[in-house]
Amino acid sequence: MNPFVTALTPSRIILGTASYGSSISKDEAFAVMDAYFELGGNVLDTANIYSSWEPDGEGASERTVGEWIRSRGVRKQIILGTKGGHPDMENMGHGRCSLDDLQQHLSESLERLSSDYIDIYWLHRDDPGLSAEAIIDNLAILHGLGYIGCFGASNWIPARIAAANDYAKAHRLHGFSISQPGWALAEHETKWEEPSPMLYLDGAMHAWHVETGFPLAPYASQARGYFSRENAEWAARGFSDMPPRAADYDSPANRERLQRAMALANARGCATNQIALAYVLHQPFPTFPIVSTRSVPHLQEAMGALSVELTGRERGGRRRRRHLECAGKA
Repeated sequence: MNPFVTALTPSRIILGTASYGSSISKDEAFAVMDAYFELGGNVLDTANIYSSWEPDGEGASERTVGEWIRSRGVRKQIILGTKGGHPDMENMGHGRCSLDDLQQHLSESLERLSSDYIDIYWLHRDDPGLSAEAIIDNLAILHGLGYIGCFGASNWIPARIAAANDYAKAHRLHGFSISQPGWALAEHETKWEEPSPMLYLDGAMHAWHVETGFPLAPYASQARGYFSRENAEWAARGFSDMPPRAADYDSPANRERLQRAMALANARGCATNQIALAYVLHQPFPTFPIVSTRSVPHLQEAMGALSVELTGRERGGRRRRRHLECAGKA
């Protein structure tokens, strides 16, 4: 049994907190986390590296999340996830999943979060300099000390997750419980040539999740606003120039997906972005999309996607080559 799904009982939508305490103020972040918790959300996603690219932002996300949990007295009601093992920003080609590196990252995170343990500890990047077996051994040590519960793999390819989990099973150790690549209804091109790239789900990866039933917690699940009200209005005007939001997602194929999502949203009386999130939620394997926002109304809209039902035809079927076909296409 998968411990993330069965032992932790997570809410279906995860709240991402990457810019909390930096470009998103503490007051804004607290308001969103309050609303998320009131709406039944219970999984917070942060990382050791978050906000380090902002002026004086290093550790801001974790400190803000930790302060909110402490001030609200909800530690036992929250599934707290953070990430370690990210390469140094100035040396992205050098992995940091050694035991010493993970201990350093985890120690920093626990202090910032004011917590004795992490419910789900994600490895933010793979470390190609280490075997998958060695990485599982490192995580097993931290788990045995009681610092971390479930393990997550962020930006890991399925072959490496499978190798790690085969080793864990053979040695009666905990393996990875869930994967976190980028994924949304709008397709994003992965740039494989970059060192330690941010990984986006492609057809082969989707097929692996279908075949194995392995859970998925995709970041950028709203395609960075490509299905927003602003973009729907832009599409209704005939796609003049570039979209007001998420121009890096703009393509002929994604414009078609946006139009079909708009049509289905109009028929259902809901927001286009809710259709896009409902697509991610309605998969033949467990999905827990990560939603990031500074706006309470936007969060409320996103959480409303949980009540949007899609038929198999509206999802575009389950054939492997059509996993990114938009709701509503025959």
